[in-house]
Amino acid sequence: MKKFWLTIVTGCCLLNCAQAKMPEYQDDAEFKHCLKITNDIDACVQEQTKRALNAAKQDYRQILGDRKMLGWNGSQQANVAMLRDMYAGWTAYRNRLCSLSNVAAKNVEAIVTEKYSCTLYHTLHHKAHLDKVINLLNYKDKNTNSNDVDLFKIDEHDEAYNTCRKIQKNTENECLGAEFERYTKKVKNLYNTLLHDEFVGKWNNGPDLQSGNYRDMYDSWIAYRNRICSLAAFAYDNADIGAKVGQNECLVFLTKEHAELLENALFMAHTSLDVGFEDELGGGWVEEPENDGGLEEGQTITPLQNKIETKTYLTPEDIKQNQPVSKNVQQPNGPAWAQ
Repeated sequence: MKKFWLTIVTGCCLLNCAQAKMPEYQDDAEFKHCLKITNDIDACVQEQTKRALNAAKQDYRQILGDRKMLGWNGSQQANVAMLRDMYAGWTAYRNRLCSLSNVAAKNVEAIVTEKYSCTLYHTLHHKAHLDKVINLLNYKDKNTNSNDVDLFKIDEHDEAYNTCRKIQKNTENECLGAEFERYTKKVKNLYNTLLHDEFVGKWNNGPDLQSGNYRDMYDSWIAYRNRICSLAAFAYDNADIGAKVGQNECLVFLTKEHAELLENALFMAHTSLDVGFEDELGGGWVEEPENDGGLEEGQTITPLQNKIETKTYLTPEDIKQNQPVSKNVQQPNGPAWAQ
């Protein structure tokens, strides 16, 4: 897992880019014991992923079992359907993002030995998202200050947001909405750049952004983001922190995070530990590692058969009126242990 994120650090150092401020997750005691006994890092990562996924599913059960949640979609059955769609959107997004990450990291694969580290990282990260919701739902019970609760809030807003708030004196929601639009545009521009990139463009396994892996990844990410931000807005409202502001903060938070992950993939695709280093034995230069642009990996991800409704923006009114759309979305094509 650590080596998965080492690729990000390495790429940023070599390209003089700003490292995305993504959280770090430590390997658990069971992983360390497994590695000590078996020395099989792939098997140990798979086992840790199973534990992490089970922990995330426990969070789903805890959220669903909270009596306050009946106010989210009006009934337990409707909440189950919405959470099922949220989980399906997340798993589809995670598996596609990790497929892309594996292709992008080909040039540094000499230091990326854990085959499943990306899946583990994003499973732990998903649980962290669910933990934020649980913290909000329990906010009143704990009688804590909002500053002490881990929320869907970014640490540093962009310069335009600060100008909007401090100089133009606009409301928080107005400035968040404008920032959300800027990050949304950035995400779409990054998808277009990735599609036409010489190394990871073929991973799309399709002619354009209207079809293929990039479209499926975007759709599944939108489906997940909208549902968890709807859930977060309900939790914000329950905590009397403000549903509308909370949902807008969540949308900005996750959209900025998605942009950072896409940027990291692009950086990795153009980073090599070999190119540019002198070959002391031959006196020349090491040839650039072969990279097929991900065609083979792209073909392993079959298109989603059923799309989850992907409305791009949910208002507080939508939270009360929204009826979940559950179509038994085909489980994405990751290994069985990661479902």
